[in-house]
Formats: sequence, C-alpha cells, structure tokens
Amino acid sequence: MLALFLLSAPTPASLLNIAWDNDLLTGEDKGYTNGVRISYLSNVAERHDTCRLCLPRRARDSFGWLPGIGDPGRDHALSMSLIQLMVTPEDIEADAPQFDDIPYVGLAAIETTLFSWDRQHLVGYGLMVGHTGPDSGAQRSQEWVHKVTGSTDPKGWDNQLGPDVVGGVHALYANRFYASGANGLQSEFVWSAGTRLSNFITSAETGLFWRMGHNLPGNFVPQYAGLSSTIGMPGLLDIPGRGWSIFAGLLGEGIAYNYIEDRGSDYAFRQRHFVGGLSLGGSLHTEGFQFALTLRATSSQQETNKDPMSFGTLSFTWRL
Repeated sequence: MLALFLLSAPTPASLLNIAWDNDLLTGEDKGYTNGVRISYLSNVAERHDTCRLCLPRRARDSFGWLPGIGDPGRDHALSMSLIQLMVTPEDIEADAPQFDDIPYVGLAAIETTLFSWDRQHLVGYGLMVGHTGPDSGAQRSQEWVHKVTGSTDPKGWDNQLGPDVVGGVHALYANRFYASGANGLQSEFVWSAGTRLSNFITSAETGLFWRMGHNLPGNFVPQYAGLSSTIGMPGLLDIPGRGWSIFAGLLGEGIAYNYIEDRGSDYAFRQRHFVGGLSLGGSLHTEGFQFALTLRATSSQQETNKDPMSFGTLSFTWRL
C-alpha cells in the first residue's frame, strides 16, 4: 500500500519526515520513553490534476462532504505515517511487573490524514490502525537504542500489555490569526484544536503557538513530535530560500480514555483527565530540507503522581 501511495506523487512537492522522540534528551527514562514516526506527505492535488494515480485528488473529491474539504482556493494533500512508540516504568532493570508504577506498552500503527489548507486555515481528517504487544517491535527498538546510547538494558518487556488491535479516527484544525514582518524578522501566532476517538486514546486538545524567525516556514504548527500527527507538514517547505525559526507552544488536553489505564488496571496508573503542556524549539531550513529540535513537557499524566512528563524530538524533513 505504501508503494502505491508513493506512486501517486512523483513530483518535488511531496515531503518525507522522520521524527524521533526520546526522554533521554531531557535527562529522563520513564513513562513515554521513545517514539518514531516516518511520514510522507503527497503532492498537492490541485497542482497535479493530470496524474494517473492521484490519490490526493480522489480523496478530496470523495470526502468533499466534510467541512473544509474541497473548498475552492485550498490545497489538498494526503499524509501517511508509520508510527512506533513505547511506554516503560521508571525501573527498567526489574524483571517482574511493577504494579506500583506503569506497565510496559508498545504500539505500532499506520496513520493517514487528508489535509486541506490555504494561507490562514487548515483542516485535517484521518484514521489510525495498529496493534500493541510483542509484534509492535517496541522491545527490540528500545534494546537497540539503549545499546547505542550506552543506557540500561530493559528487562521487563515480557510483562507488556497486549496483543490488541487498536484503531480510531481524528480531526484537526489550525488558524494562523496573526502574522507580521513580510521582510526581515517575521513573527506569527497560530491556534489549533483537535480530537481523537480510538480504543488507544480518546482525547481533545487545543494549543497556541508563537513563532519568530527569518523566512518562516509555510506550515501552520511547529509540532514535529513523533507522538503527534502530521499537522506540521502541510506547507512546510513551500517558502523558497533559507530560513530559521524559534517557537513556543502552550497546550491543553482533555483525556476521556486511555488504553494503558483500561488494560493495565492491576497497575497504579490512573490517567489524569486534563493535562497542560509547554513546547520550545527551533528549526533551520533550506528549500529542500528542514531540521528541528523540540523540547516538550506536560503536567503529570497520573492522578497519584505529580512528576511531569518530558521528552525531546529531533525532526528531519526532505523535499522529494
């Protein structure tokens, strides 16, 4: 399926992104400890209306009944992501389950999103399907990362949750409501909102983002984490020339359901239903490449534990 998807976008407008999250970048090794997302954003449907396998154009025309999809003057593109993430307790040297902490959890999934945007507004609708348990490959990935970084070898993966099939749908919105400095130093503000309904996590979130720099990227939200969706990709390398940016974001999320709490009921973890977060970072880009570093922290995910969750993200994006 991925090969067919790539055939639909043979033009330079398509993008490839690799985002790697790891809490070692913030000096920790617990909770959400590692995540990788490899994402592909197709060519824009409106600029390639004569291609033979135009999945973005077909998706635009098929889902024109969704708000914001098919509107004249908007660009439309499809993204596809391969995702792997893992959650571990604080003491990864213990063999036995640590019921006073959180369980081991691994997830491997495929996510696809149809985006529609203009200069001021962006909407996206998508779905995710995946599975938890040993076949997620999370154990092998963490063991490899810890071997490369010289970290402690994890020993409790025999107790991980799953296997289970997970899946769901999501919707996203972003609005660039302020921009200044057409030449020289530029700045902008964007707010976003999103909701996700799935049997892995069901939540709603909103965020306010500020960005400043030279020749700012054309995307809406500087949210490049592997834990997040591909909302940071549409328009990313549409601005010609080199540039840089620094950015910050405030985030709030309400969580109605969490797979870890449900399936790991024997553990002490109880999901806090509202969490707030802060992200800080910077990026460098040329016409064909972008690198971004993001540090993110949220308030405690657990009702019985006040420790915040934090991780760093390295993001690399290429124009194909």
